[in-house]
Amino acid sequence: MGEKTYIPDKLFEFSTKVFQKLGMTQEDSDTVCRILIKTDLRGISSHGVARIPIYAKRIKLGLINPTPQIKILKENDTSALIDADNGMGHIASEKAINICIEKAKKSGMAAVGVRNSNHFGINAYYSMKAAEEGLIGMTFTNTSPLMAPFGGRERLLGSNPLCIAIPAGEEPDIVLDMATSVVARGKLEVAARKGMNIPEGWAIDSEGRVTVDPQKALEGALLPFGGPKGYGLAVLVDILSGVLTGAKFGPDAGSLFGDLDRPQEIGHFFMAVSVENFMSLETFKHRMDSMIQRIRNSKKAEGVDRIYMPGEIEYLKSKELIEKGITVNEKVIKELNDLAENLGISDRL
Repeated sequence: MGEKTYIPDKLFEFSTKVFQKLGMTQEDSDTVCRILIKTDLRGISSHGVARIPIYAKRIKLGLINPTPQIKILKENDTSALIDADNGMGHIASEKAINICIEKAKKSGMAAVGVRNSNHFGINAYYSMKAAEEGLIGMTFTNTSPLMAPFGGRERLLGSNPLCIAIPAGEEPDIVLDMATSVVARGKLEVAARKGMNIPEGWAIDSEGRVTVDPQKALEGALLPFGGPKGYGLAVLVDILSGVLTGAKFGPDAGSLFGDLDRPQEIGHFFMAVSVENFMSLETFKHRMDSMIQRIRNSKKAEGVDRIYMPGEIEYLKSKELIEKGITVNEKVIKELNDLAENLGISDRL
């Protein structure tokens, strides 16, 4: 199945009309769509506009609140706890990271938790916002149970991704954005859409056997990266995002795709640390550039043309797609056009 290319503004305009037809305010729909487009621009097509149909389905089923009244439940100079009111995770998370940045600038560091939320896109968007403000940003979220614990075969943990973004100077910021599973569920979805096999070791089927069939993998469980290491990190992310915030965690967290009879009720956790706690931002950025250049210019292994820093490939992809446009799979285009027709929107992709 082929692809078509769109300028970001076209996708943004179309997407905001969809969410407003679903009952969201213009401000909230703009927030969600801005995050989706920036996700596509980083080359993470599984979490961009391709997610709109499932979001719409859950809103229409009453499983996502299109007009949430987001509340701050607890707050002090360095922390806050937010109730997302079962709204789109992007909306509460945008508010949370902004609060986190503001508090970290005043107090040196801050942490903000979110509960009663839903899928919020990619971690990198929020951590990068902190890095752009001269802070070290950290983002964690739990997800529905997709991954088996090390040595097990039951889906008890989410892919539970984490991200750390660190500002640099002339060089691109360092952005480590990773699932604690070998891969994110989204890559299985992309492979299934394209009719491709997945590498052995990504996932197991429902009987606990290693599989290369993405559909069987979606019915089974992801595997933690690095065995016990990824498993351990997944547990820690679930503690911060789920246990600590009062959100659902482990097998109680709702599935974006699978549980069409209940809200997700997942949690997110954000942290920001001011570089100025330790040295001037200018000095730190200079030191970061020096580190990055040393690594990039170091001796390369045979057959390697370039050493990339964490997040650099996505940074370069974003620069490329801003100029060339975002490619969208034809199956996704059809789903979005069918959704538009169902909602009475005249625009088509």
